[in-house]
This record gives sequence, structure tokens and C-alpha cells, in this order.
Amino acid sequence: MNEHAISVSDRRRGIVSAIASLTAVAMGLGASLPLLALELDRQGVSPFLNGLSATSAAVGGLLVTPFLPKLIQLLGTRRLLLTALWLSIGCLMACYALPNVWMWFPIRFMNGAALVILFVLSETLINQLAEEATRGRLIGLYATVLSIGFAIGPAILVSVGGVGLTPYLIIAVLMALASIPIWLAGPAMSHFSSHDGPRHSVLAFIRIVPTVTFAAFTFGALEQGTLTLMPIYGIRVGLSEQTAALVLSAFAAGNIVSQIPLGFLADRFDRRLLLIICALVGAVAIAMLPLVQGTILVMPVIFIFGGVTSGLYTVGLTLLGQRIKGSDLAAANAAFVMMYNFGGLAGPAIGGVAMQLIPPHGLPLAFSVMTLSFAGVAGWRYFMLKNAAK
Repeated sequence: MNEHAISVSDRRRGIVSAIASLTAVAMGLGASLPLLALELDRQGVSPFLNGLSATSAAVGGLLVTPFLPKLIQLLGTRRLLLTALWLSIGCLMACYALPNVWMWFPIRFMNGAALVILFVLSETLINQLAEEATRGRLIGLYATVLSIGFAIGPAILVSVGGVGLTPYLIIAVLMALASIPIWLAGPAMSHFSSHDGPRHSVLAFIRIVPTVTFAAFTFGALEQGTLTLMPIYGIRVGLSEQTAALVLSAFAAGNIVSQIPLGFLADRFDRRLLLIICALVGAVAIAMLPLVQGTILVMPVIFIFGGVTSGLYTVGLTLLGQRIKGSDLAAANAAFVMMYNFGGLAGPAIGGVAMQLIPPHGLPLAFSVMTLSFAGVAGWRYFMLKNAAK
């Protein structure tokens, strides 16, 4: 099915369905992550083992990623999405039925694989159906709605409590609602279900689009490093626990507010150059954090850092849709998400080592170096490709 063989109404319905489905999943996931962490804490599980349990989901996601193109060929897009969705719901209810940290390792491993399938296929569908002139704004809208969904999840958990069967059932219902838009997507759902499969493997796209995949890796490292370690850094530089937690709120707010403006810019300017600018501004912002500690400027600095660095994902995903077409897009998107997950594993580790080696400001310095490293590599490739085109 080529890009132009789908009607405007079917195109829009497919996009809306993908975004609505992911929003329901995001609300469920945003509630389930703290729910499971709190349950293990009530059981007396150590923080280390608690965190390791969550990491097993990331490992499951990483291991399933290379096989996604083959799974799409075997099952088709709609069937694979629904299979992954109901597998994730089953894993959640299995966690309630088997409240044991060791049993949760394989369960969360399978859940991580299912969630990666959901996100990769939905993002691919959005990118495949987007029109080039509005691709950035559409992906910015998707990222905004998704971030809001993640933010609503914990609020739901607070309102219903985190004990007993009720929160598990509510989260399961939220995620089950995501199946409705998948069924309503119409012909768009089969838009990239090619029986021919991609021309390249998932791993090959790390080499084919290195700037885009490195952007995903960098944002994964920065986002997960911030969520994991920034409250600890805040306490070490003298913030109260409440203020340190608010730092994460400022980071998340910057992420939410910036997505649509960044998408608008991505539709107006060179997307490769915009990635470099986002990285440079983010590097400067986070490097300023030690200079403004103890002042009211901490929150605006983190807000800017969270906003511009989120562009590495949003603009990177937009550029991916611009560069890669057809059946290759699902494999390329899988590589993009895989690199994000690798970054999510590396970021907290790098940040933690930096905090030990350069106390107390190793964390923002490490983040600044990571972001500048991306800007340097992306800038070098940008000017090399520009000179080669002359």
C-alpha cells in the first residue's frame, strides 16, 4: 500500500486512533509503575532489588526490538498491537496474583516487550500517515498528549489508593480502552504491514541514520538520569525533599509545554540543525545549574533543560519519518526506541558515577558533556553532508 493510496479521512482516523490508544496505555503505565514499586516496598524489598525488578522490563523491550519487523509480517499490525496490549494487561494482573519480587522478574520482562511493541508500532503508524508539511506538529501533539497521559496516571493512583485489587482493575480497564481506537483505525492500520518486510535489519538503522538514533540515545540517558538522580542531587546541594521533587515537576512541565512549539519549528526549519540547537541550549542550561543553586532560577533552568532536550526525541522522530519510508520505517523506529532504551540504562549509571567522582555537581556536568557530545557529532555530520551536497 503506497503513501497516497489512503483517503484523507482514513489517514486522520488512523492518526487519531494511534494517539488515543497510546494515551490510554500511558495513563495505565503511569499509574502501574509507582503502584508496583510501592507494593515491593511494602513487602520490604530493598531499593536496589526494587529498581532491578523495574529494569527487567527494559531488558525485555530491548530483546524484542530486533524481531519487530518479522512479527509485523507474521501477525499484521492490528493483531500484533492487540496481542501486545492484552499481554501487557495480563502481566499486570499476574503481578497482583503473584506478589513476589522473583516472580515479577519474568512477568515484567514480558510486559516490557509488550509495551515496546505498542509504542514502536503506534509511533510508526503516526509517522507513516503524517504529511510532510505538518509532520513535526503532529509528532509534537502526539508527544504532548502522551506526556499528559503519563502525568495523569499517578494522579489516578492517588485517588483510588495503592492497596488491594481496585488499582490493578482500574489500570487494566484504562489499558483495555486502548483496544477500541485500534479497532476503529480502519484501513490505516494495515498501511505499513508489508509482506515484503524491510530491506534492512533493525540494527542496520543505527548506521544508516546515526544522528537520529544517537539523539534517541542521548535523550533516553538525560531523561532517565534526571528522573532517577536529580532529586538526590537536589538534596545534596541543600534543597528540601519537597523542593527536590518539584525539580522533576519543572523538568516534566518543560517537556510537555515544548513539544508542539518544537514540532512547529521542525516544520519550518532544517530538522538536523534544530537537533543541534536543542542539544547546545540544553547543554548550556544544565551546565548553569551549579551557578544558580539556592536561587529561584533553579526551576526555570530545569524547565528549559527539560523542554529543549525533549526535542532530541520529538525532532529526531520527525526526521526519521522524513528520511525513512515504507516498510523500512517500522524497523527504523524500532532502532530509534531501542537506542532510547539503551540510553535509559546508561544515563543513570553515568550520572551516578559522575556524582561520586565530582561531588556535588558531577550530575549536571555529566549531562552537559553528554549533550555536547551529541551536538558535536551531529554538527560534524551536518556540515560533512552539507559540503558533500555542494
